Amino acid sequence: MADKKKPAPTLSAPPPMPSPTTIEERLRKARADFEKSFKDFHELLGDKVLKINKSSAANKQEKYVVDQVVRACVNLDNLNAGEGVMALAVVALREHLKVRDRVNELEYELELAKREIKNLKKELGIDK
Repeated sequence: MADKKKPAPTLSAPPPMPSPTTIEERLRKARADFEKSFKDFHELLGDKVLKINKSSAANKQEKYVVDQVVRACVNLDNLNAGEGVMALAVVALREHLKVRDRVNELEYELELAKREIKNLKKELGIDK
């Protein structure tokens, strides 16, 4: 068998740095993509269909929208280190606060309903 030598690595010049305007254009596009994906994601949170009643198409759409947000954040992070991670963290925190507020509203309404049921039982003489 003949000895096969690996070709020696060659050094080539690194690719030229993009111009500042190109970088700004890419950042603008990445931020716009993130904003659009966030709006799509935010709409998902308004969906009131129970998970058991959702079609597989709806489940796939939700997964797609979440993947879009993550991709947009990764692209943003690749262009400006830390911005994508920070954007995703901010979205998570804001949405968590909205969910908390909704849970608090529902808990308050539930307590009102329980109190009303208790008062009705008392009026009907079936207080237990």
